[in-house]
Amino acid sequence: MKRLLPALLLAAPSAFTAGAYAQVSTNIDALPAAPASPPAARAAAPPRRPPATSAATSHAAASHMEPRRTSTASVTPPDVPPQPPAPVVIPPPAVAVQTYPPVPPTPVKPVAGAPGSAETEPDGMRLTFGSGSANLNPASLDALTALAKTLATEPTRRISLLAYAAGSEDDRSTSRRVALARALTVRAVLVNEGVATTRIYPRAIGLPPHGDASTPDRLDLIASGTVPAGPEQAQFGAVPPSSPAKATP
Repeated sequence: MKRLLPALLLAAPSAFTAGAYAQVSTNIDALPAAPASPPAARAAAPPRRPPATSAATSHAAASHMEPRRTSTASVTPPDVPPQPPAPVVIPPPAVAVQTYPPVPPTPVKPVAGAPGSAETEPDGMRLTFGSGSANLNPASLDALTALAKTLATEPTRRISLLAYAAGSEDDRSTSRRVALARALTVRAVLVNEGVATTRIYPRAIGLPPHGDASTPDRLDLIASGTVPAGPEQAQFGAVPPSSPAKATP
C-alpha cells in the first residue's frame, strides 16, 4: 500500500493540484491516542428488592385476585310453573263515545205529469226523465220502489247508477249537474227502502258517449253480483229479519 500511493501521485498529478488535500495513512501506530474516559460519576445502584409481605397480606391479595368459588351442592333451581302466566290485558280507556245512526235522505215525492218511464231490464232498470229535470212521475217511482225493496234483501249485490243528460259539447258542466241530480234522486229512493249506502255507486256521466243511440235523458241502474246471502249481512239497511234471501238470475 505504501508503494502504490506514490505511483498514483505520479500517474495523476493534476487530480491533486487544486482544492483541499487530505493525508491518508494505513499505519495504525501513526494515529493519535484517544483521550481517556472520565471516571464514573457514581456507582451503580444495587437492585431493589420487593418489600417483604406477611403471609396474611399475601393470602388477602391472592383471594382478591382469584374469583370466589361457591359450592353448588346447596343451590337448587327454581320450580317451573305447570302453566304459563296469564297474558296481561290492558283495558281500553273508559271514554263513552256517542254514536248516531246515518241520516236518511229526504223522501222522494212523485211529480204528477212529469215525463219519463221505468223499464225493467235483466240486470236492473232504465229510468227516463224530462229534459233538464230529475223528477219522477208516480209510475216510475212505484217501479223503482219495488226494485229497491228487492235489492234490500240481496246485500251482496253492488248497485251502479249511470246517469246521463242531454246538453251541449261546449257546456258539459250543465249536463253533469243534471245527471248528478238524477243519480241522487234514485239513490235516495234506494236508501229509504233499506239498501245500504256502501253498496250504491252513483256516477254522473253527463253527455252520452259518441255513437250512443239511446235517449240521453236517462239513468241506468245496474245490479252486479249474483251470490245470494242472508239479510243479516246487510250494512246500514232496514231489512226485516224474516225476509228471505233471493237469488238473482
